[in-house]
Amino acid sequence: MSELNEDEIRALAKAVNIEIQDSDVTDISYSLNAMLEAIDGINPEGINAIEPLPIILEKGD
Repeated sequence: MSELNEDEIRALAKAVNIEIQDSDVTDISYSLNAMLEAIDGINPEGINAIEPLPIILEKGD
């Protein structure tokens, strides 16, 4: 997986209505790319053979 650049991180933040200060983009970029790299390394044997569970939301009162 390629690393996200600062413009991509700004676009992702904007898509979910999060404002990132210019002074924070470098730190966020480092942290986010480190997390993505760690997650990419998780690959339990047979994970692709398991069907995902459906998301069931409870109705509110």
